[in-house]
Formats: sequence, C-alpha cells, structure tokens
Amino acid sequence: MNEDEITQPDFEVETEWKRVTILLNRKDEPALSMAVLEAHKIFRQILNEVSFGGTIDDQIHNAGELFKDINGVLAADLVQQHIVEQVGHRITKADAQTACDALMKAILDMVGRDFELQGFWHRWANGLNYFWGHHPRLLAGLLAGILAFVVLIWFLADTLMGQWVASLLVGFAHFILGWSGLIIGLVVAIIISLAIGLTYADRQRRR
Repeated sequence: MNEDEITQPDFEVETEWKRVTILLNRKDEPALSMAVLEAHKIFRQILNEVSFGGTIDDQIHNAGELFKDINGVLAADLVQQHIVEQVGHRITKADAQTACDALMKAILDMVGRDFELQGFWHRWANGLNYFWGHHPRLLAGLLAGILAFVVLIWFLADTLMGQWVASLLVGFAHFILGWSGLIIGLVVAIIISLAIGLTYADRQRRR
C-alpha cells in the first residue's frame, strides 16, 4: 500500500497493527495468542462500523459481500474463540500468522470500500432490519394488524353497513358519556351537600 493511498481510517489501523507485528515476531506462545487477540480487536472495531448483528458471527455474515475470503475470516474468528475459551490452548507461529493475515485482509476489504462511520439513522435502520429479520412472526402480526385497521376504516367510512355501525357506536358512546357526566355531577353535588351539612352541624355543636 502506497503512503499516498492511505486514508485516515487506514492510517489508524496500520498504527494499531504495529503491536500485532511486534507480537508475531516473538517466538513464545503467549505473545502469538496476544497477537491474534489484538488483531481480532482491531477487526471488531471496524466491523462494528460497517455491519450489524447480535454476535460476531452474525456481523461477519451480514457483511459477507465485503470480504474476498469470508472462510478465512471465519477461520480466524474461530482461532480467537479457542484462545479465549480454551484454557492452555496451544497455537503455532504458522496458525497465528495465518489468522492475523486473514484478519488484516478482511480489515482492508472493509476499509478499502468507501469506508465511513455510520450515522445514527444508518445504525438505527440496520438495527431495525436485524430485529425484524429475527422476529418474522411479530412483523407478520404487525402487518396483519395494520391491514385489518385499514380495512376497518374503509368499511366504516365507505359502506352503508359500516356507516350504520359507526353511527350506532357514536350514539352509544354519547349515551354512555352523557349518563356518566350526569352521574358524576350528582355524586359531586351530594359530596358538596354532605360537606356543607357536616360543617354547619359542627358549628352548631360548638355554640
């Protein structure tokens, strides 16, 4: 990569990748494991900006069209999982180098395709798309409810039967609300009368 071709995100990745290179040049297994973990951390930082999903595996598959070698990316991710989850996991220099190379190629695939940070609405749309993709029944129920609501409005507004039902419902509502208002008024009047009577009786006793 020529220096003139390095964009700002590329330059930051290359700066952070120096630690990976230093760790890979060491011969001890802890350093090789740390090299893979560091490379995977940089990979995740970029992946979080260009993809979405509940897990790293979901994010990788959702951004699959960006990677020239998605199998290599998945293999490198599996190596990272083994290092994290398996106590005393042994890793060779060749395995660590292969995993880090795959992650670097994946990073360059993501950065090299008009990379830019996602805005709020872009992340919101991706999150919404991910949610509905994992809850198809809820989405189907929502769409069915909207369709039923539209049909009901059309029925009440544009058909004789619907207009008759609507007028019947409106009249019933007026009747209920009218009686409710009358009852509430009577209750308030009774309470006020009782309060005045009690106050008057209390004053008479004090005399």
